[in-house]
Amino acid sequence: MNLAALDENLAWHASHLHRFAPGMRVLTSGDVLVCDSGLSDDTFNIVAAARFGGRDADARIAATLAVVRATGRPFTWWVGPSSKPTDLSERLLAAGLPVGERELAMWCRTGPRPVDRPVRVVSTRAELADWACVVAANWLPPSPTVVEFFARTTPWALAPDSPSRYLIGYADDRPVAAAELCFGAGVAGFYNVCTLAAQRRRGWANALLSFGLDLAAADGCQTAILQAALDAVTVYERLGFAACGDVVEHAIRP
Repeated sequence: MNLAALDENLAWHASHLHRFAPGMRVLTSGDVLVCDSGLSDDTFNIVAAARFGGRDADARIAATLAVVRATGRPFTWWVGPSSKPTDLSERLLAAGLPVGERELAMWCRTGPRPVDRPVRVVSTRAELADWACVVAANWLPPSPTVVEFFARTTPWALAPDSPSRYLIGYADDRPVAAAELCFGAGVAGFYNVCTLAAQRRRGWANALLSFGLDLAAADGCQTAILQAALDAVTVYERLGFAACGDVVEHAIRP
């Protein structure tokens, strides 16, 4: 597994909608990516893909923090398996950025898997709104900014050349499960894999991933990646995913 591809796909997922939507921006300096949604929510305000030289790493961290703190909004800094320097997470801790979340990076080969739930690719505004409501329900109470973000970015999310496919599952005509499949850096990345609480442990995550793995293979992509919370690792392992590193998210407060 090419670990750099994992980090690059994650960065592409984080930034591709910001590049088009009014009021959002992507800042690139060649060695780090900053995505600013304009919303006061670190779900969509992200620093990623850091490639700092060891000698100037602390200076570059300080400069990047100055840029994001000037916005007055919270951010999350993602440190992936190929982020540099290799002790970047420790340096961020020393700079006062606590760990907000730690997940396991995983990968597998794509290809057909049995799908036993009604899953499809979002194709309309109404379906994307349904998808966003399922994802928003991951928070208690549900996150209004998730719904707002995808309402603002709908034209680009549904564009034929969008790198992402939004997968949704319905039960009795109600949206109950969602996932995003983002193509970039030669791999297909799964993000926002979630199921409404009342529908969990009914095979929806397996169906979403299986559908996505087949979709990726049909698109000519041979490798899929994701970041797994520890309580979901066994679900992904049953589909053939294997660990390949860690993704650590550091919180940046205004």
